[in-house]
Amino acid sequence: MPNVPEDQLAAWTQRPFADEDTRAKNAERLIREAIAAHPRLGGLGIDIYAKGSYANNTNVRRDSDIDIAVEYTDISYPHYGPDTDQEQVRSTLGIGPYTGPFRDAEGSTRIMDFKDAVGEALAETFGAAAVTRHNKVFTVRESSRSLAADVVPCTTYKQYWSPLNVNQGIRLLPDRPSAHWIVNYPRQHYRCGVAKNETTGRAFKRVVRILKNLENQMVDEGTIPAVSSFLIESLVYNCPDPLFDATLWAPRVRAVLSHIWEDTKESESEKRWLEVNAIKYLFHANQPWSRDEARRFTHAAWQYVAKS
Repeated sequence: MPNVPEDQLAAWTQRPFADEDTRAKNAERLIREAIAAHPRLGGLGIDIYAKGSYANNTNVRRDSDIDIAVEYTDISYPHYGPDTDQEQVRSTLGIGPYTGPFRDAEGSTRIMDFKDAVGEALAETFGAAAVTRHNKVFTVRESSRSLAADVVPCTTYKQYWSPLNVNQGIRLLPDRPSAHWIVNYPRQHYRCGVAKNETTGRAFKRVVRILKNLENQMVDEGTIPAVSSFLIESLVYNCPDPLFDATLWAPRVRAVLSHIWEDTKESESEKRWLEVNAIKYLFHANQPWSRDEARRFTHAAWQYVAKS
């Protein structure tokens, strides 16, 4: 199996498109305008922002779309830690029942009506043929002026440990019933990724791009099945900063892959490996990937960059 040469690794560290910033901003602006113009959404507490690999500056050519969160902030779904005094939290912070427009005649919350309204707003602006509804997102087709976008309707989510100790994220709204809430922490992800990039001399995000591009190549060759780009980014995030110190990309990538392989051998590692948000564990029963999958990807990637 041929090794990927240093010049190819270096090329993979770069962002994929020269005009992607302009086209991404156009996509975000058009989505923002669509939401504001909808009669059921305009004037509500809605926060619209980029998330995912584009926002975190780790995107590669195959991941060239943009994820846009449409977060309904007028409702907040709470989760309380096992030792948290729920009554104290609610009384201290004045948390009461939802009183917004997405309710039925009996006053019960109908949050999926919010998701429906987001879909209507997108169809009215982009045209129904350009918008596809999926389980968790609406995909808006790429145009000459804007990137393709996955629009993520969601609500605010807050994990309370005390009135002053709160992790705030977003709760997604899947069409298919799920046994558990799907919760993301995009703002923490962004902050932690920026900090990691700074402490590694801006090598962290470049190594992530290398491994994402390598994963794309291996998938195209039929060497491995597709691997989540979020998983790849999180694996690299957990690697100690000194591993990024080499002057060439091949030894940096080898050092990262070696650490992932060695440090995930035992199930005990699942208690310390985290997502980039530094809140959620990377490996647990509700994740769409496993530690074994991560190790299979790591082993396959090593074969491509094992030699200088």
